[in-house]
Amino acid sequence: MSAQPGNPAPRFDVALVGGGFRSLPDIVEPGGGIVVFLKSDCETSRLIVPRLGPLARSLAAEGMLFLVIAQEGEATARKFQEELGVPGSLAWEEVPYHASADYGIRSVPTLFVIDGAGVIAERIEGFMKREYIALGAAVEQALALGDIPPILERAEDLPEFKPG
Repeated sequence: MSAQPGNPAPRFDVALVGGGFRSLPDIVEPGGGIVVFLKSDCETSRLIVPRLGPLARSLAAEGMLFLVIAQEGEATARKFQEELGVPGSLAWEEVPYHASADYGIRSVPTLFVIDGAGVIAERIEGFMKREYIALGAAVEQALALGDIPPILERAEDLPEFKPG
């Protein structure tokens, strides 16, 4: 199944750094949320994901989940979190990367907006500043937040494009 806008989000169950698990119902039941896949040695992931704090805080204020899934072991994911800070909840998965495979991850970071019906509303691969800036309106509509949330910290310092 292809994890593209308009399609149901694939089910997943991933371990959290420090213990516990998160799954698709944790995203869907409060009305939707965000899932971001990353790898700590990816320069684009290192640049972009820590700057998504405003979006993560907006979702948390509404009781929604901002979930980051690192494609590596727990120790490496924890180190990334300690070095750069990761907004929201940080999960990890190792080879064979079941969640990543089900979501068709070809490059990181890849961000998904999943609405309260469990449908993918938006998918962004790599980084294009204009896509992330426009993401606010899509998030507001898909998650019925009432206001367009801020997306990035210090967006003016970011390049226009950076492949994943």
